[in-house]
Amino acid sequence: MATKAISVEIYTTSHRVLGRVQPGGTGLLTYLNIPTTSYVEIEGAHLMRLHQPGRMVARHPTLWLVKSEIVTILLSKRPELGPTTYVRGGYTTTVPHWVRIVMGGYELRGIVETPGKFSFGALMFEGDSIFIPLYNAELGAILFPTVRGEAPAMIFNRNMVDAIGLLSRDEIPRSSEG
Repeated sequence: MATKAISVEIYTTSHRVLGRVQPGGTGLLTYLNIPTTSYVEIEGAHLMRLHQPGRMVARHPTLWLVKSEIVTILLSKRPELGPTTYVRGGYTTTVPHWVRIVMGGYELRGIVETPGKFSFGALMFEGDSIFIPLYNAELGAILFPTVRGEAPAMIFNRNMVDAIGLLSRDEIPRSSEG
């Protein structure tokens, strides 16, 4: 079965990459969390340096990125993530939590969905998924204030997280329902 390529905006600690990924029928989140591959193939890649955000460095028909070096991936639609299920006994309804994430030269803000009460330990250290979804997400590069991004869905690399904090009520955007 042929699947449609997904347009992605990928951030590493030094570059921004625009292009398309062919995740197969399982969705991008499952594709990225496959433990037997260490890289992602990007088609039609445009490469830009963070300190020169308006200047394209190179265009490549195919660019391969090492998964462990990917900080975050922005998506234009939430369904492009594919299934995001949690396997856990008992209570399985997901609860949205507004968080601020500090990682790899970036600050992220958005909604993490977890089963039940927020648990930093469970989110960061349980299971074998490297990439975790973030919804209604905002990205800001700490050293390059002009580098900003917003997306209905984002995937971040939990191995690069320095800190996560729950947002207070007055920090949650008014336009959100979560």
